[in-house]
Amino acid sequence: MKTIKTLAFIILCNLLSTICYSQKKLTNIKSITPPGDFSTPIWSPNGKKLLFTDHHNDILYVLGLDNPKKIEKVKSAQGIGYLASWSADSKNIIFREKPEGGNFSDLRVKSINLISKKEKLVTNIHPDNTKMMSKIKSVDNLIVYINQETLKLEAKKGTNGTPWIITKEDGQFYHPIVSPNQKLVIVHEGANIYMYSVYGKAKRKDLGVGLASSWLPDNSGVVTFEDKSEDGHTVSASELFYISVESSKKIQLTSTNDTMEMWADISPNGKKIAFSDEKTGAIFIADLNLKN
Repeated sequence: MKTIKTLAFIILCNLLSTICYSQKKLTNIKSITPPGDFSTPIWSPNGKKLLFTDHHNDILYVLGLDNPKKIEKVKSAQGIGYLASWSADSKNIIFREKPEGGNFSDLRVKSINLISKKEKLVTNIHPDNTKMMSKIKSVDNLIVYINQETLKLEAKKGTNGTPWIITKEDGQFYHPIVSPNQKLVIVHEGANIYMYSVYGKAKRKDLGVGLASSWLPDNSGVVTFEDKSEDGHTVSASELFYISVESSKKIQLTSTNDTMEMWADISPNGKKIAFSDEKTGAIFIADLNLKN
């Protein structure tokens, strides 16, 4: 009996330690939207605004953090919220659009100015690379994308460059995220996260299971989430994690029963994190304290 009680005590202490540890990594957690149909926040490069979408990825919203009570609906169309991002000057939203009467294989990249609402076609960005627009501009005009015929991850320099294959292993790869310095890329295959050198200078690294959503600005790691389902169909829980790309060490950032944290994005200065609660449809921000 004493052994059982001791074991139970150790398990409880470990559980409490994990919860406290998670809380220390995220502090000053607050909702910046009311409950609704909001998901997938993306920081503007100047750190002053958040872009987010609805759960069907059909609406683009922008929220100025200096006036969090005003949520602006920018544009709505089928699927435009998926992989939407910012221009480098934070003045335009970059999004993917299916041509009228066309297919998703015919996706084109466009931008919309937040002031004038004028739209224009963007020809030098691959539909998989919309998030690279707001990162460090590559002198090589690097493009990293999934080949839709082979489902391999490829790269090339410029739209007319000769492509090379990054993922030489067998598998169907999806959701690539290029590091801010454009030397590394995270990509998914099945439930696993893999890291590759864009230029093939190192072996791939298995970072475990989950779905990565954001790099840290210093290229040191990625933020991921892991969702769970009790019935195999509906998501019943989700938590955020940080994974170091050097050591592969995983740190749990959240541990909650009433919130389903997903789609986290790190602020440009690396000090804050935004994420969506897929249970209530609200967007949250918090201070990120990885060095504690």
